[in-house]
Amino acid sequence: MSVLADLGGVPLLVAYLLLLAGTGVQYRRGALSATRAVLLVGMCLTWLSYALLQVTQSGTVPTGTPLNYALDALAVVVLIVGVAAMVWWWRARDET
Repeated sequence: MSVLADLGGVPLLVAYLLLLAGTGVQYRRGALSATRAVLLVGMCLTWLSYALLQVTQSGTVPTGTPLNYALDALAVVVLIVGVAAMVWWWRARDET
């Protein structure tokens, strides 16, 4: 197995956290409009939830531990927030 496969979903998790941080920086600098930033944050959050599930399901966090359950719950919450952000963007884009 390769080194990346041994790490589970950690590189993927770090990549999506960096994308989320980059989106925040671009919005803060004024390069993104508010509606576009909400879309990108929603997309990053949905993929971040996927990465969290990769870490917990046969990843670096053992199955059946309290940390595994907490990360699974966090992944569900992050997914719901991400989808809600994209739905808000879907509705807001028609108003402009």
